Amino acid sequence: MLQQTWTSRCLMKFYAVVAASPTSWENHKIAERIEQRILNSNPVMEAFGNACTLRNNNSSRFGKFIQLQLNRAQQMTGATVQTYLLEKTRVACQASNERNFHIFYQICKGASADERLQWHLPEGAAFSWLPNPERTLEEDCFEVTREAMLHLGIDAPTQNNIFQVRGKATPLTCGSGDGQPLS
Repeated sequence: MLQQTWTSRCLMKFYAVVAASPTSWENHKIAERIEQRILNSNPVMEAFGNACTLRNNNSSRFGKFIQLQLNRAQQMTGATVQTYLLEKTRVACQASNERNFHIFYQICKGASADERLQWHLPEGAAFSWLPNPERTLEEDCFEVTREAMLHLGIDAPTQNNIFQVRGKATPLTCGSGDGQPLS
């Protein structure tokens, strides 16, 4: 678990304990359910927003703002999570020895043969937007991402629409047209 995820979890637990009435088991359960939904969003946000960089195998390329919602009695009643993708160019161009967002590697390594066919990802194909695929990281666990998506209400047909490659993947170059990455 990432340090920022751990910190968020500790703060939510602390607030849930402080804000919940000691006589209200229902309020405690609501706070736990909210906390669990926020934590279930982390594998999804990390898959779609983290990448392997030169300095860190699981570097966040997004920002996250969590707003806890309270009622007049200061009891947790809900939460919103806003994410901000900070590095959109990573989809098309990565520095040498870096990787694209984790989700692309998760799909290519974790999809079944039938899914790869359905999603237009032929076995053994090389994609210009998928550099350094031979590296295997702990973050390459596709099942964890899919399970988290299910917990968040993203059903299997919707996941299939998300993972399907639309059109033909074409080679991409970065920089000034010389094929070299931007520094």
